Amino acid sequence: MCTADCIADSAGGITFDVTDAARPGATLVLRRRADAVGTHGGGDDEVRLPLTGPATASGAGPARLRAVLPSTVELAEGHWDIFTGTSGDRPVRPGIRDVRALIDRVPGTGPVAARVPYPTADGRLALRTWLRAPHAEAGTVRCAPAGMSVEGVLYGAELGEHARAEARLHGGDRTHRVAVTGRGGVFAFTLPYGPLAEEPGGPGGESRRWDLWLLPAPDTAGIRISRILDDIWDKRAIHVYPAHAVPAHGTDGRLAAPGYTHDNDFCVRLDPAPAPVPTP
Repeated sequence: MCTADCIADSAGGITFDVTDAARPGATLVLRRRADAVGTHGGGDDEVRLPLTGPATASGAGPARLRAVLPSTVELAEGHWDIFTGTSGDRPVRPGIRDVRALIDRVPGTGPVAARVPYPTADGRLALRTWLRAPHAEAGTVRCAPAGMSVEGVLYGAELGEHARAEARLHGGDRTHRVAVTGRGGVFAFTLPYGPLAEEPGGPGGESRRWDLWLLPAPDTAGIRISRILDDIWDKRAIHVYPAHAVPAHGTDGRLAAPGYTHDNDFCVRLDPAPAPVPTP
């Protein structure tokens, strides 16, 4: 199996330096997983990049070839597995991943494209991509017992006079809106937990998730609030915010905590609060 070192640049391009790639006519193949089809963006689900080399002018060691994924090549949103070989059947192991340029990245004009190389659970190299137009990037999140305050930046659109943030119950039809402040691309809002913890129709013991959207103006479609402009491909275990107990009618209450989904979309999770321990 080949090994690839990756260098990401702030514009969205990625350079792959691959060892032990077969010659001649070596190719690096990026193939989007089938479960990602239908997400943001279109185009091909396979991209082939020529491997040329050597990546270094001289030196001992295994042969190294180089492939470059330019920022101008559009990749639809999803997970892309990486292979070599003319038929694209040789998986690639991750080597050194230099993704420092992705931290606090500021995108240019046009659709916001983010790409992060990462190691899969079975030790292979993959690429997580996002393609959003417009895009609402979550920034600072401040948690309090009664709710949270969120700051962020909007790309590809501007806030109107009556901008709102909307929490949408995942898998349900309930919503809750709050006012948004800001100007141009900067936005901020405070979302109380109480309305999200209410259980119409009786108590429920299951966990619930509320997805967060930005509505720049009353007559515009919602924009999913996410955090993709950095070097973290899955934030669920990285950006962990404090959970606070929230009273809920007919239940022992809820534990409310902001967080991110597996797609790095911002959300609030409401879990059943632990039952109080009886006093002896």
